[in-house]
Amino acid sequence: MSEPGFADLPPLTVIEREHRVAHALAAHELDALIITSPTNIRWLTGFAGSAATVLVHDAEITMFTDSRYTDRAPVELDAASSSADIVIARATLGDEVRALAGRFEFVGLEADHVTWAQQQLIDSHWLPTQELVATTGIVDHLRSRKDSAEIARIKAAAAIVDDALAGVSGLLATGLTEREFARALDAAIRAGGADDLGFDTIVASGANGAIPHHAPVDKVIEPGDLVIVDVGAMVQGYRSDMTRTFSVGPMTSDQRRHYDTVIEAQQAGVDAMAEGIGTAQVDAAARAVIEAAGWGDDFTHGTGHGIGLDIHELPRVAKDVPDVYQLGTVATVEPGVYLQGIGGVRIEDTCVVTADGARRITCAPKQPEII
Repeated sequence: MSEPGFADLPPLTVIEREHRVAHALAAHELDALIITSPTNIRWLTGFAGSAATVLVHDAEITMFTDSRYTDRAPVELDAASSSADIVIARATLGDEVRALAGRFEFVGLEADHVTWAQQQLIDSHWLPTQELVATTGIVDHLRSRKDSAEIARIKAAAAIVDDALAGVSGLLATGLTEREFARALDAAIRAGGADDLGFDTIVASGANGAIPHHAPVDKVIEPGDLVIVDVGAMVQGYRSDMTRTFSVGPMTSDQRRHYDTVIEAQQAGVDAMAEGIGTAQVDAAARAVIEAAGWGDDFTHGTGHGIGLDIHELPRVAKDVPDVYQLGTVATVEPGVYLQGIGGVRIEDTCVVTADGARRITCAPKQPEII
């Protein structure tokens, strides 16, 4: 499906995804899988509406939705080359699902996406005679390997942010507040063609930079401040994520050491990222640099995360995590050092795993000083 400004992006198609999900069901010894996560439904079918349930069964896919999407659902599924049958629920949704899935014995539910109330409803009313099986991450793990069309959209979102940040970064030295700078950057991202922001923009100046997920406030950005700017865009549902840290005016020697340590840690993480490598190894590579500088206790979060239709996807990049990079994995590398009462530095790039290692998708310069 193309949109104005993105006509050159390759089409998103879900045919291969359908085969991968069907294969995963067989591997988990399931007769069928009920998918309720809106993001997983969009990835599998192309449907971006707010009300749908998908049943994968017998190497086939059925999507149940309601009459609000009678016209929209076929258009979106056709654009994605989905083979799913669409059922517009005329009776209750449970009756429709039971009519199709009632013959199965083992039916999986997405444990990470089904509430207790939904599980009770499905168990007692939809499929009372079936064996419901709690599944974890079947579709989520498949989503962690991106195809070329997905990567193209993430790259488009990243390019918009690169350009927007280049256009407004000089405003950091003009006496704006954090909130005012965030608004200017957000406006530039939308003016650059993004469908939306990838997430709420973070601008954290001075001592506020010691709060990893600080929300912009009316604090004036002052000379001498280090300023963390964490920002992303969305293009056709796919998101980018990037962090740069700026210095308003020349850095002090302590600020330069702080900044250079994080830059070195980030490069070590990117260098370690490759197909077949455990994500914990990338975390360890970045963390070792920061620990050697004496700031191990001030790196208070994981080194990254997958990104795509959601801002945080698999794989997780942290200590003691069993996740592994695959060819086509798109994930961030984002070490940081946060010094309470002083400020913080975080450097983040979104990277894609290729046959030759990791390639950065976010390309904004890492020249911190705004004079």
